[in-house]
Amino acid sequence: MILKPIPRPLKTLSDEGYIRQRLTPSRFDRDYLHLADLLQLIRRIAPEVRGSVFDYGSGGAPYAPLFSNCSAYVAADLVPGPKVDRVLGSDGMTQEAANSCDFVLSSQVLEHVKNPRLYLLESLRILRPGGRILVTTHGMVIEHGCPHDFQRWTVGGLEELFREVGFEIIQSGKLTTQIRGIVQLMHMFAPQLRHPNKPGLHIILSIIRKLYLAALVPLLNTFADLLKEQAMVGASASDCIYVGIFVHGQKPAVSKMPAL
Repeated sequence: MILKPIPRPLKTLSDEGYIRQRLTPSRFDRDYLHLADLLQLIRRIAPEVRGSVFDYGSGGAPYAPLFSNCSAYVAADLVPGPKVDRVLGSDGMTQEAANSCDFVLSSQVLEHVKNPRLYLLESLRILRPGGRILVTTHGMVIEHGCPHDFQRWTVGGLEELFREVGFEIIQSGKLTTQIRGIVQLMHMFAPQLRHPNKPGLHIILSIIRKLYLAALVPLLNTFADLLKEQAMVGASASDCIYVGIFVHGQKPAVSKMPAL
């Protein structure tokens, strides 16, 4: 059996379906649990944000409508797109002035970055003193190149990286945990049940895959939704299975940039 990652073309990040899944995830969606929990986190923080937002690695900028209290929302990515306001340099660095924005959003980007420390240092540089950053990334998840996939963290590991570059931690935690996380991981695994080198087995696996996606995905999502307390827990919680992690940090009022 071949378990091969299926990279998503970058152009799909602005598709209506991609945006819909992130703003109004459905129980029929494979990634419903993870996306619903991620949406819950961003919806909780976004109304507090004022001033200018820099969406660092924005793709289709699906969460921009949630930041309605902000004066400006800048979506930046490596490639041009219909929702991209700034094209990043080939090294991933921005062209923004130092101390020029109030909030950096980095949603499911950090695992695709070759040098996360440099990425966070750049975020620190463009934030005003007292400005905040929200980074969400993966804990346990299959490889998913877009076009590349480089990193995984524990919450403690990501917190340590934040402190190393000079951020203060406001809050951190785990998303889609325990049974809820196991169900999400099952959904990620199912579409990759393939064996092209054995046609007979490949047909059987294809039937199983289609039945799982059509019937079991919504059923298991409905069951997992009974476990709302497993959607988001603090960093100190004992939950050892979690699909996502987040760190909400702040640039100190007086900060000293660490050496590169």
